[in-house]
Amino acid sequence: MKQPSTQTLSSLAYRTQTGRSWPVKEALWQTETGTPAAQLHRTSAKSLMQFRVDESVRDGLARISGELIQRALARIECAGKNRAEDLHQVRVAIKRLRALLRLVRPVISEAFCDRENRRLKDIADRLAFFRDTTVSRQTLATLARSVAANRNEGAFNLVLTRFVEHGPDPSGFRVRRERALRHVAKSLAESKRSFENMLVPREDWQALGPGLQKVYGRARNRMLRALSYQTPETFHDWRKQVKYLYYQLQMLGSISPKRLEPMLRRLRKLEDRLGEDHDLAVLERLLCDGREQYGGKRAVKWVVACLVRQSKKLRRETAAMGNEIFREKPRKFVDKLGKQWTEWRGSTNF
Repeated sequence: MKQPSTQTLSSLAYRTQTGRSWPVKEALWQTETGTPAAQLHRTSAKSLMQFRVDESVRDGLARISGELIQRALARIECAGKNRAEDLHQVRVAIKRLRALLRLVRPVISEAFCDRENRRLKDIADRLAFFRDTTVSRQTLATLARSVAANRNEGAFNLVLTRFVEHGPDPSGFRVRRERALRHVAKSLAESKRSFENMLVPREDWQALGPGLQKVYGRARNRMLRALSYQTPETFHDWRKQVKYLYYQLQMLGSISPKRLEPMLRRLRKLEDRLGEDHDLAVLERLLCDGREQYGGKRAVKWVVACLVRQSKKLRRETAAMGNEIFREKPRKFVDKLGKQWTEWRGSTNF
């Protein structure tokens, strides 16, 4: 296997179609720097995404969804220098909206829920390529730095060099990303109008409890499935349900901060670890599907072995964290929150 001689990660470069060399710090997978051109208002994002004691469930859902969409549109329309972060925040808004739909799915129109969920999923799928392209290279570069003075260093350097060489042209990548974001903006505007007119036939905990119980139960069941099968697909399925639960509990954070804030911190840490495992799985699939173009079988084999070791470590961590978080059964967990919701709402009438 031919390896780069004394080439270091900081000197790796790639060539555009014009033949110009660019240092790795300018590569498209690096986090862009700078702040958005348009500053979003400074009201606490945390409070904006939570239900308020003086509003109905329906009004709270309309307000939260409207704020999420407005912030995503602002990210798209008022582009800052950190365009990768803009895209990331748009994707987060989409996930929050899908979590919101699942929170009231048992009590709202099935046709409405299916239509809006499909629209939001289409948006997420349209942006997935740009996210995976960026994160896969970040993951590889980070792991490459961690194996310095290791016998696999040459393999990592070779694979990373080839990854750069075979990556998309940066200017073309950015053009495609902007085109995708413009399409997303149109779809989000349509969703905003739909959420404003969403009908919620139930009120208070009757509107929220069934959906929350379903998502908590799914997260718990997906955990058991992931820990049994130990596949990238089952861990990714678990991660999606953990994210939905995390965003839903954020919306309910006002009703019992002492109870929910510690759980939210644990869920966030769990989701982070599951996300790291997913990034490793995406990178492993890319490498295995393109062994020759990414440095040959031997180099890719060494890198993949490192990915697998890291994944096993992360999965051991997530197993311990998940078993701690999901000790309570769904009904018991939701019933406790329901009592706290009732106390929080008190005698307020609508």
